[in-house]
Amino acid sequence: MNGNLEIRPLNDSDLQAAVDMAWENYMLERSYNSALQELERNNFLYQEIERLIQKGIGCIALKEGEPVGFLCFGELFDINDNGGKGAASPLWGYGIRGSNRGEIIGKLFQTVAATSCERYAESLRVSVYAHDLEVLKMYIMSSFAMDVTDVIRGTEEEVDINSTGAITFKELTKAELLAYKEEVLNLYRELINHLRQSPVFYHCSYFLPIEKRFDDFISDDMRIFAAFDMDKFIGMIDSEPSDVTFAKGDTESTGMGDVFVNTAYRGKGIAAELLNFAIDRLRESGIKRIYVTHGTINPTARGFWDKYFSNYSYTMTREIDPDMLGVIERV
Repeated sequence: MNGNLEIRPLNDSDLQAAVDMAWENYMLERSYNSALQELERNNFLYQEIERLIQKGIGCIALKEGEPVGFLCFGELFDINDNGGKGAASPLWGYGIRGSNRGEIIGKLFQTVAATSCERYAESLRVSVYAHDLEVLKMYIMSSFAMDVTDVIRGTEEEVDINSTGAITFKELTKAELLAYKEEVLNLYRELINHLRQSPVFYHCSYFLPIEKRFDDFISDDMRIFAAFDMDKFIGMIDSEPSDVTFAKGDTESTGMGDVFVNTAYRGKGIAAELLNFAIDRLRESGIKRIYVTHGTINPTARGFWDKYFSNYSYTMTREIDPDMLGVIERV
């Protein structure tokens, strides 16, 4: 295909073609994940891709004059206090048509990355649909490291659980949650200590002080579902409006963030029972789909969320040696 593939900068005249290809990619992923919401191509996608083209760095691929792919990174942003810059391509920032998907995205990335690095972007971040395997492989082979995954689950199907009947579950009011503040903070402290250890090694400084996270739990947007052994508070899971961009404004969706179970009660299926209870309550209030974002480096998160939810995207990062930024001169 190389000799027939034309790569040129993306401009305003390419907007509708880019929107159509991004929408086709979304619908392809939706064929694997039916829980994903319906998306109008000329509403959300049009506005977001127009913004990318106007402020970002992008290219379009043409074969015999017809568009077969595009890739666009957004406006450069600061990544540290030393003037370092980064660029990110969201899920709707690419689209590929037909076969040879890996080859097409590879050629697009080669061109877009060159421009990004000439503008001193040392950190490149891309989001790719989970079932777009050729595109995923291209980025992995190009030294991108997987970082985050987004998963989704519809609420119409119950979680497969083995209930013992010994544990009770309840959605807590804010007043009830305040009464269990110390128990909640202890569970959250256990989570942070877990994340700081092998194989995750998260610094977790942004989670501190833990009392600030409790303020989030008692906010009006947060719903808390708790597990009890008799009167003992042993676990919780929270629900809050999703920060997934294309889910904003979707009143039938929500997000889930943290799930904690007391260490003495782990391995007994309580977290799954708690999840099932939360899903039942959310469904009763009109929620049809639940989004979760979690780090792929955490085996506990993978083992729980990826078991009960379906992956629909991965986000990967590549760091560029600062000495290789700018216009690279021939030696």
